[in-house]
Amino acid sequence: MKKQTVEERRHEILEVTCEVVIERGFAATRIADVAKRLNVSTSLIHYHFDSKEQLLAEAFSYYARKDLAALDAEMEAAPTALAQLDRAIQNYVPEGSDDVEWMLWIDAWGEALRNPLMKKISQELDEQSVALLDRVLTEGVASGEFSCTDPASSALRLTGLIDGLAVQFAAHNDLLTRDAFIGHVRWLAAAEIGADISQFDASQVAVPPAIKPISPAVDLALRQLITRYCDNVNRLDADGLGRTWANQALWDVGTGKAVRGRANIVAEWNKTTKGMSWIVHLEPLAVFDVDQEAGTGTGRVTVHERFHRADGTSGSLLGTYHDRYVHTDQGWLFAERRLESIEQR
Repeated sequence: MKKQTVEERRHEILEVTCEVVIERGFAATRIADVAKRLNVSTSLIHYHFDSKEQLLAEAFSYYARKDLAALDAEMEAAPTALAQLDRAIQNYVPEGSDDVEWMLWIDAWGEALRNPLMKKISQELDEQSVALLDRVLTEGVASGEFSCTDPASSALRLTGLIDGLAVQFAAHNDLLTRDAFIGHVRWLAAAEIGADISQFDASQVAVPPAIKPISPAVDLALRQLITRYCDNVNRLDADGLGRTWANQALWDVGTGKAVRGRANIVAEWNKTTKGMSWIVHLEPLAVFDVDQEAGTGTGRVTVHERFHRADGTSGSLLGTYHDRYVHTDQGWLFAERRLESIEQR
């Protein structure tokens, strides 16, 4: 195997640190936990990072900056300033009380009270979030879409409302729904830009972005990824299966409990397949939508599986995987697989 560069090793450490932090929280995460997950010595971690405080701060920065960059690209693709603003709102508002990105942000704010490095990075990232909204509001004023006398102050008020409600949303059950959360933010946003709140829904049915055809090379790479996945399932090869997933991937087979993180996915798969004598897993049909410049994509994949247990019983599954893919140093990998079951026996 090709030897990792220093930068590749640092990125791997940061990604795995984020996995551990999501599970344990910043305060309870130790360098030893990260080293164990990577199957390396703690001295290797210390070679790249001077202290636990630096490791946690840089891991949060690495994760959050990728998230903000993806949001920036999505906003840029929107056809109007109002659509850009609403895409920002939709992305800033948590998906649910267990939203991984928001769990990290909220935990990072607490860690910033004790960790000077985290405080500095957290402030920079918060300022960057406000700046994204400020830019959209300023462009909307310039184009005549918005009436906003002080875009910077409006952006600060909007992010302040989102941050405050996000903490309540994450910490308490049944305080408000996500739709209600978005409604509160849209109400303030409409007041800030001199618009009617109903215009937000209309902005999302504007001209859809053109779908660029996928290149033959990427199409082949994604089909090979799916083929490797099927082959590893059929051979009951847990290690090989693990190599098809990104470090922070999510796997949801419709049982009500999604599994996040490559190591956790492998462990769950081992538990699910324990006692099986053979599996035949096929994914014969796949349709992809890929943004090659961003290195991301989605897919809809037909699934047909039969299996036989050591106790003599057997079963089958027919369904569809709804996938997300990400391009990494190791090539295209699964970032998410959500199974929609059609029939199980």
